Amino acid sequence: MEYVGEQNIKKLCNFYVSDLHLSVMLLPYISKQINEDVEITTIFEKLKKENVETILDKLNVNNKEKIMQINWFNNANLDEEKEKLIDEKIKKAINNGGKNHKKITIIIGGNKSYVLKNNEKIMKYLKENKGYTDIKIIDCYDVEEVGENIASIIKEYNGVLNTSGEKAV
Repeated sequence: MEYVGEQNIKKLCNFYVSDLHLSVMLLPYISKQINEDVEITTIFEKLKKENVETILDKLNVNNKEKIMQINWFNNANLDEEKEKLIDEKIKKAINNGGKNHKKITIIIGGNKSYVLKNNEKIMKYLKENKGYTDIKIIDCYDVEEVGENIASIIKEYNGVLNTSGEKAV
């Protein structure tokens, strides 16, 4: 656990082999988080909404509508306007969580530089936010991109998220 002011920050990592695999791992976890009234924010570089819908149709969850209301669009080929939307999304999640004393989970997926850049934004906004925030950041990495660096990446986190849930490291 890391603390910034009154913020309680837990960082998890996840590794996936395809967008479909990422969807299979995340959806049951997200469903559980929604049932626990956690505010979910996603920032994906290239996850396709169709993959989420395909997997969701096969799962037995009772909150499919709420899951589909999460922003699942593809953020590839970011331009300045999309960058501003992501910034606003991060700020809104942190501010709303702080005001409502609500738990927040932010899920970031993409290449290492994309994940790092968005984590820096989150930490910046957390430092600016004066209210209490209980936040979980889940960084999702493509296995092919990180290759043999998985072990060194895991050391930087409080735990790993996989199909069976959160595991401490």
